[in-house]
Amino acid sequence: MATAKRTKPAPAEKWALPAQQARSRETREKLLAAAETVFAEKGYGGAKLSDIAVVAGCSVGAVYFRFKDKDALFQGVAETFAAETRARFVEFVAAAGARAPDDIVRDFVLRTANTARLHRGLFRAIIERGFDHPQVMSIIFAFRDQVARALEGVLCGPAPGTPQRGHALQVMTQMVYGFLLVGILNPNAPTRLDDDAAIAGLADAARAYLKTVLAP
Repeated sequence: MATAKRTKPAPAEKWALPAQQARSRETREKLLAAAETVFAEKGYGGAKLSDIAVVAGCSVGAVYFRFKDKDALFQGVAETFAAETRARFVEFVAAAGARAPDDIVRDFVLRTANTARLHRGLFRAIIERGFDHPQVMSIIFAFRDQVARALEGVLCGPAPGTPQRGHALQVMTQMVYGFLLVGILNPNAPTRLDDDAAIAGLADAARAYLKTVLAP
C-alpha cells in the first residue's frame, strides 16, 4: 500500500497552532499579513495583538487561538517573508540562464532594492527585535548566505577550488545589503532608498567590484 506523501509545512506553521480547515488557514494568512503591516508601522515593541486583530478583521481571541503570543506571531511573519523572498529569488536564478554576468548582478541589486523599499518597515522591526532575539536575525542571515551561494553558482559555475569567487560574492552582497540597511534605518542617510540614481550607482559599484576581483 502506497504511503501518502506529506506536504511540507509552511514556514509559519511551527509558530502557529495546527490549521486543518481551509477557513482556519485563511484566517492565519490574514493574521500574518496584518501582523506584517502593524509590525512595519509600529515596530515590535509598539505593536499590540489587538491592533493586529483589528487589521485582520478578527478578535484578539482568534489571534491567541492560532499563535501562542506576539513573539510567535513575529517569528511566523519573519520566516514567511524570508521563505517567499527566497522562492522569488530561486525563480530569478533559474531564469538567469546564459545572461551576461553584468546583467544578472544589476538585476539582483535592483530586485533587492525594490524588496527593501516595499518591506522597509518589516526590515526595521526585524533588526530592532534582533538585538534582543538573535533567532530572528538568524533567519535573515541564513537567507543572505543562501543568496550569495546561489549567485556564485549562476555567475561562476560549479568550478571547485575557487574560494576567491565565493568571498567576492559575499563581499558584494554584504555591500548591497549594508547600503540598503543604512537607507532603512537612517532617515538622514546621504543616499535615499527611493533614489533611483543612488540604486543604479549601487548596481554599477557592485558590477565594477566583481569585474576587478574576478578578472582573469
